[in-house]
Amino acid sequence: MFRVEINDRALASPAPAYGAGQVFFREHSPREVRVERTYAFPSIGVVTEGRFDYAARATRATATRGAVVFGSGTDDFRVWRSGPQQVARCVVAMDPSLVAEIAADCGPADSRFPVEVLPATRLALPLYGLVRRIAASPGDQTEAVIRLLGLAFHAGCPPPPARVRPAQRRRIRDVAQALEDRLSDDLSLAEMAAMAGLSRYHFVRVFAAVMDETPHQRLMALRLRAAADRLIETQASVTRVALDVGFNDLSNFTSAFRSCFGASPRAWRQAAGASAPRPDPATRSLPVGGG
Repeated sequence: MFRVEINDRALASPAPAYGAGQVFFREHSPREVRVERTYAFPSIGVVTEGRFDYAARATRATATRGAVVFGSGTDDFRVWRSGPQQVARCVVAMDPSLVAEIAADCGPADSRFPVEVLPATRLALPLYGLVRRIAASPGDQTEAVIRLLGLAFHAGCPPPPARVRPAQRRRIRDVAQALEDRLSDDLSLAEMAAMAGLSRYHFVRVFAAVMDETPHQRLMALRLRAAADRLIETQASVTRVALDVGFNDLSNFTSAFRSCFGASPRAWRQAAGASAPRPDPATRSLPVGGG
């Protein structure tokens, strides 16, 4: 189970690579209080409420709302805060092996983050947005976690654009075709990267450079396009269509379809003048909530 600190509560973990959620500092004192703590996992957090001072390996720094706070491995760290106001953070705790993998791809000599606090400036915004998105989503955000780590190891500065060799471009296009041919398969990021002969970090960057979208964005677009075609060209039920194109949750399918096409699958089919579906006794029920 992922947690931010030793003996802290467990975080929600939608995927094996990370856990995420909101955590709080609960000490309340009119005087400044120093607290010694220990990280349980490598962590990246953003301050969403309040302010505090923080130090692990380096000197004491102030973290205000919008700042990004980094915790490497099982480091001890210190927090100073005072007053009755609550301090809240959204935090992502990550598998150390994933952190080491991305660190090796980015070039640092070890897997420690290069800074401890990134102030609430423009440079912090991409990391802030990713942490909030990862912590809020009930679905698998491993791809976003890899992007977050890539930014973290460049201390908030965007990494240089991926340089794509012709052979890599061909392999990426082969992976994109495989996604289209295997819509209903749940290909993991590791499987896609292996098909391209790249690490997960480099695969996400090279795929985006070649296809102008991330692997997840590509897969969702392919699934939604196939669903739109099937809603018009077949009489299969909405549930059957969702299953056939790889969605395992009806509410997620309906929400994604509406976001893309501006109407629910049923309303979109009716507006297109397609025939009503025949009953499909072989179709199993899909859950209507969750990830």
